Amino acid sequence: MKTFFRNYWTYFISFIIPLVIIFGVYLSQGIYWNSDTSPLLGDGFHQYVIFDLNLRNILHGSDSLFYTFTSGLGLNFYALSSYYLGSFLSPLVYFFDVSSMPDAVYLSTLLKFGLIGLSTFFSLSIIFKNLSAPLRLSLSTSYALMSFTVSQLEIKTWLDVFILIPLILNGLHLLITEKKRILYFTSLSILFIQNYYFGYMTALFLVVWYFCQLSWDFKSRKYSFLDFFLTSLLAGLTSFIMTLPTLFDLRTHGEKLTAITKIKTDASWYLDLFAKQFIGAFDTTKYGSIPMIFVGLLPFILTIVFFTLKSIKFHVKLCYATLLIIIIASFYLEALDLFWQGMHAPNMFLHRYAWIFSTLLIYISAEVLNRFKDIKLWNILFSMTFLLFGYLATIYFKNHYSFLTKLNILLTLEFLVVYLLLLLALIKKLISPKIFSILILIFTISEISFNASSQFNGITKEWGFASRSTYDKDITSMEAILKYTKQQPDTFTRIEKLQTQTGNDSMKFNYNGISQFSSVRNRSASTTLDKLGFKSSGTNLNLRYANNTIIADSLFGISYNISETYPDKYGFHPSYQKDNLTLYKNQFALPIAFATQSLYKDVDFNDHTLDNQTQFLNQIAGLNEEYFYPINHHTDSGDNVVNLNGTDTEDATISYSIEVPDNSQVYLSMTKLNFSNDKKKQVDIIVNGEKKSFTTDNAFTFFNLGYAEHKQTFDIQIKFPGNAQVSFESPTFYRLDTKKYTEAITKIKENPVEVSSYKNKVTVNYKVKNETSIFFTIPYDRGWSAYQNGKKIQIQQAQTGFMKIDVPEGEGTITLSFIPKGFVAGASCSLIAIIVFIFYDIQRKKYSR
Repeated sequence: MKTFFRNYWTYFISFIIPLVIIFGVYLSQGIYWNSDTSPLLGDGFHQYVIFDLNLRNILHGSDSLFYTFTSGLGLNFYALSSYYLGSFLSPLVYFFDVSSMPDAVYLSTLLKFGLIGLSTFFSLSIIFKNLSAPLRLSLSTSYALMSFTVSQLEIKTWLDVFILIPLILNGLHLLITEKKRILYFTSLSILFIQNYYFGYMTALFLVVWYFCQLSWDFKSRKYSFLDFFLTSLLAGLTSFIMTLPTLFDLRTHGEKLTAITKIKTDASWYLDLFAKQFIGAFDTTKYGSIPMIFVGLLPFILTIVFFTLKSIKFHVKLCYATLLIIIIASFYLEALDLFWQGMHAPNMFLHRYAWIFSTLLIYISAEVLNRFKDIKLWNILFSMTFLLFGYLATIYFKNHYSFLTKLNILLTLEFLVVYLLLLLALIKKLISPKIFSILILIFTISEISFNASSQFNGITKEWGFASRSTYDKDITSMEAILKYTKQQPDTFTRIEKLQTQTGNDSMKFNYNGISQFSSVRNRSASTTLDKLGFKSSGTNLNLRYANNTIIADSLFGISYNISETYPDKYGFHPSYQKDNLTLYKNQFALPIAFATQSLYKDVDFNDHTLDNQTQFLNQIAGLNEEYFYPINHHTDSGDNVVNLNGTDTEDATISYSIEVPDNSQVYLSMTKLNFSNDKKKQVDIIVNGEKKSFTTDNAFTFFNLGYAEHKQTFDIQIKFPGNAQVSFESPTFYRLDTKKYTEAITKIKENPVEVSSYKNKVTVNYKVKNETSIFFTIPYDRGWSAYQNGKKIQIQQAQTGFMKIDVPEGEGTITLSFIPKGFVAGASCSLIAIIVFIFYDIQRKKYSR
């Protein structure tokens, strides 16, 4: 053991240094194990930790890796996991629960930064054997804590990419120089499996990088082309177990390619390259950012030196220069920028390939340090002069880079002087190479620590780390309530919480729901749901349950609402309470599969939610009724467009009075609602003294005012908290005739259908009086298969987003099973590719002998 540590202690240090630095940076923000401030911010709070929770539930056996009903009525979880959960450390979530999952995020983030340092150190040790350990530690620490990784750590699966990239480059080096293919094949296969998005960028990068490596000794290295091509191809095919099903899902539900509408990228200017090479430079991770490329001043200095060294042949310099020029040009040219990102404009976190520039700087600077004896005084002076002009020009035109502070400028200039003096001292032999290496390591750690701290401060101000109390809100109450629902005789239930934290609360608390916030989603279902009142506009990134009608509740099987206040919905009755939350059961909820009155035919939806709900319900129930009726109102304002003006101390307010007939569920529609304060979009409505609060965030401006069993007057006051000015079109009040609604739902229930589910399977027992359709409010996906009495039967698309199966008169059982389309073929392809690679590798070794 002592011998092992003596030989490999530097590897341990390469792991520890970045880990300790990130630990310290976290600590500076008040974040540590079980701290009051959680390590969750932005998408980390709203998405990643929640998807971790769902994976944890899968590992504990309560859900399926293929499919989950906890999001968007139902979702291909396998496709989601390929984008959000690709990580070596994902299995760690098994040991955490909903309360402690932030600590899993904290632990895995620390470990990932350490592993990036370790893998980079290992890579540099193999490729640049003559490089001293302190210099390798300096470069590996710089790479682990480059601005790209630290500023975007909330997207934690991206960190795994940079554990693999050094191993891939190391593997490629061994493939070219020693004909060893296993490391390259394995690491590249894992990258493609874990993160197809960055795998695509890496594949593009590797093609050019390979030719750069050939340029060092083309005569001998050109014979590696077959190995490079076939091993890369087989690595891609090996990943098909994940990438093929994901590709099918993207083709069905992915966004359209982004059109190229301009030549130049937004917010770019001539000196961006230098502006982001100031220590601690941080602009934004939202829109309008310039690339996050800082990886330390020393690699920047040495990269310039690389192109001045006489010992490096011109054609080698030309290859590397070409690669750098391609990357830099991509920062400025819209077409190239989109090409690197799969022709999809990113939703914030721009220039997602910027890490390639940082990677190049690390490996180019390692090459320079590896041949330090070739460096002359003029090489250093030229590099420093070039950089000084660039930095001074950036300072002069600082008005283009308002994010640069005096501290950024001062520290950068100071460290430039330090590195200049150290390089000159070594060239003049005033210090030994060993002392030089140690001093470089010390100053690099100081520099990169400050930069990491600055990036952290930037994302903290921009996104804010959530408090532990915010994350923990309602966990205990929800666990008790959901335990109660599982004890009820219902075999499958959908639930929605009315006061939400995130768009993924159903997945966080592990109940079947509608709301969803994810880049991986069933766009067909979301688009249809948007027509039916569950808002999901644009690219369907968001889908929300809030602000809809009880008809939608019934049709989509919302069996329960969980609320801090009385929801005032017809048919909803309290059944259980825990602390401040009450569970309300919906007596009119339909199962997720029900029988229509005849063979179902799609109805044509328009842009009016209530018309669509009326047609949809009538088609299912075999009726021709009207359910919604407008109610006349009396108001302080009679204009078609209402403009409200409050004061600095009083919110905008308006009052109405309406006469409500008996058996009415009352709603208010406020179209084209505009707030003066975009950060405050809540609407408070007081009906006969009872206050109701509504969100308009990713939800329609359609509000439930309550149920009236008997005729009465509703005196209504509407307030807009935090807004002095508000405008909207003259509102419309509607009543839903609850008698007609009850008759329609009762008629649908005349044909009994029982539904149960287990993981990725749904079982339906039905008894129908005539030939009809079993309609499933489950998103249509080609991964579903249906069987009856052991025979496969046809699933048809219904209303674009859902499914139906036509059945004859009588009774029967239908079993649905979900396996992602392409999974079986992908798994087979992966197995074959691995076998072929093993055979190929063995044969090539025999040939080499």
